[in-house]
Amino acid sequence: MKRTVLFALLASACISHSVMAKDYKFKSQFNPSTVQWSKNTGAAMVAGMGIYREADGTMKTCAGQTITYYPYDAYILEDLQVKMRGISKVKDFDSRMNEYAFTVPCDVNGDFKLTGIPEGKWIFVMNIPTEKNKSGYSSYDQSADLTNVAGQGNGILYRIVNVTVGKVNSVPLVQGDVDEH
Repeated sequence: MKRTVLFALLASACISHSVMAKDYKFKSQFNPSTVQWSKNTGAAMVAGMGIYREADGTMKTCAGQTITYYPYDAYILEDLQVKMRGISKVKDFDSRMNEYAFTVPCDVNGDFKLTGIPEGKWIFVMNIPTEKNKSGYSSYDQSADLTNVAGQGNGILYRIVNVTVGKVNSVPLVQGDVDEH
């Protein structure tokens, strides 16, 4: 009897929490003038790869997919982290950030290359298939958040890279324990 009452109380608390859940409010603001530089032509080069493991251990690449890259901005990074955490109720999303989302295709080997992009700090994003847990949601993997340089969760894997002119800048978008490509 105690278990039934406890279960009923927990279920009631969960339901009332989800009904009363507030919309997420961004802590940062998007200012297009701070990322306008990203629309210029530059002299930097990037070479990257996208690799992930499926739940059964099968290694997959981003072949046939696109990698999205953004100029680094606190608002854009916060938006990625909101998506990684599966937050769907957002109060004040600034859609102007979408004007600064660029894409590059992955080749048949899961590699991608960029030339002529401006020097600066960039966020590279790969979408990966997610495994849903028994509640129907994929989870944010905080153990994969590497000091705000890279992170993954809810089907998103990202890496922040300082792109400089004069070298080929490497962008490894690798999920988990993939040792070889």
